[in-house]
Amino acid sequence: MLLKHSDALISAFVLTLYYVGVVVGNASDFVTMADLRRTRRGQSLSRPGGLIMEGIGYQYTMRYQPGFHLTKLVQQEAEEPPPATEAPMPMPTPATPPPQPAPTEAEEPEPTIPVRPTSAPTEEPPAPPATDSMMMMPTPSNPPKPSPSSGPRPSPKPTMRPSVPPLPPTSTKSSIMQPHQTLKNLLFGSPIEANLILKKPNAPRSKGKGFLSLFEVIKFPNTRCSVSMGDIRSMEGVCYHEFECKSLGGIPTESCAEGVGVCCVFVNGCGDVSSQQILYFESPNYPNAVREMMICVLIINVKKGVQQLRLDFQMFELSRPTNGDCLDDQFIVSGHNTNFQIPVLCGINTGQHIYIHVGDSNEGKVYLSVFMKVSGGGRSFNIKVTQVDDDLAPNNCLQYFTEGEGLIKSFNYDSDGSIVDNREATYFNNLNYAICLARLKNVCSVSYNTEQLGGDQPDFQIVNKDEGENDLISDGQAGAGIFNCPDDFIAINSVPLCGERFNDGRETDDYTVHATVRDTAAGPIVLPFRTDSEYVGRGFRLLYRQELCA
Repeated sequence: MLLKHSDALISAFVLTLYYVGVVVGNASDFVTMADLRRTRRGQSLSRPGGLIMEGIGYQYTMRYQPGFHLTKLVQQEAEEPPPATEAPMPMPTPATPPPQPAPTEAEEPEPTIPVRPTSAPTEEPPAPPATDSMMMMPTPSNPPKPSPSSGPRPSPKPTMRPSVPPLPPTSTKSSIMQPHQTLKNLLFGSPIEANLILKKPNAPRSKGKGFLSLFEVIKFPNTRCSVSMGDIRSMEGVCYHEFECKSLGGIPTESCAEGVGVCCVFVNGCGDVSSQQILYFESPNYPNAVREMMICVLIINVKKGVQQLRLDFQMFELSRPTNGDCLDDQFIVSGHNTNFQIPVLCGINTGQHIYIHVGDSNEGKVYLSVFMKVSGGGRSFNIKVTQVDDDLAPNNCLQYFTEGEGLIKSFNYDSDGSIVDNREATYFNNLNYAICLARLKNVCSVSYNTEQLGGDQPDFQIVNKDEGENDLISDGQAGAGIFNCPDDFIAINSVPLCGERFNDGRETDDYTVHATVRDTAAGPIVLPFRTDSEYVGRGFRLLYRQELCA
């Protein structure tokens, strides 16, 4: 049963190949096929063919013969005179088989069967009756004429059609099929010869490149890229192939990698999980304001080997703190190193940044959580998250500035926002973090000056009171040192500074005016900022500049 099914499948496959060759190729060319079966007695039943494909008990053959015209065969058959007499075919006996000369390709071409003819079909003569002592053989329709000078010669292999003059050896391939050019390009990608006898041990295999030769494998690194989103906003992404970008949930933008890839921007929201190197965490319906209670959490899978994450607050407006505590809205980071403190944030912090140290954490995940506990009012945020693999901040620095000059300010310093209702700007309670600067080459000092903006609140204000709630520093004056600034201060050059004026007394001893504060200490440049849980002020906004050695 299994053998019959196998025979049927193989026959169907060979016929399919046959008709493909007829339909796709030239109509004047033809493909012939046959099968050989070995019987238990060692005999074989044969039908002629060309291309060989082996199966269970069968060996199929197919031949592609370009340039052969069946109409010429009909004309030759009409011009050839009929034989005078029909010589009987000698039948071999088992005892004394007749001697047969060694056949040659010219005298004995490999038999074939005709394809569907374009003209009138030729009639097939009946086969002679079979006997017990001989194998069933078809009678040749056009036997060769007997030679007058010699006795009867053994007839060549019987055919189902008249003999065809042999073609040159180069035009016929018995075990290799040359498909039509269109078919070859479609199936194999390049004009090659495809050997179909794959099961034959000593059969030559195709040396074509195959289907993959249609494509050129191009590799490029997934580096950071940037794209302009208008006159005032630019975004960063990762260079991916467009298909890969979409499969990862990104937004393909401008081209990168010399046009091979696209700058893929990843925007995530509440409830998302991401492991991308650069992404943007946005509030619902950003940039529209959120005016209802909600909990929004983004989970970041930290890549292997990453020591830090950097958060850039492109847009950050939550409800203001109440007396230094974030009660209505909170932004909380978790999953970082246990010995590293990240304050709970709220209020207006657009333009600020923080570093999250994760090198010693076993969590492998960082959670960014936004809690909006009251309805009413407006909130909105857009936070750029970068998994940092170079230019790391010094250990335990919450903020890190690498430019030669810039602006440093406390959290929630700005009094005006675009969404949040105006409420008094103050720093937070219970702060204890470090602001670090990268010392540039040939720099010996750093100068700091407060930026005087004016308005209802002082430009610089860090409050300290005694146990009787009396100000340790009078209004409108600067405080310096541990006795004047015991609880809330920012330290520059290892000197705590507080009050309502920014002045350490080194440039001038008039503590009622702002003055330049210069840090000349060697080593890392660190500005600690510390507050208690009782009193708060507006904070600080300082312009810094690194100065070259004289």
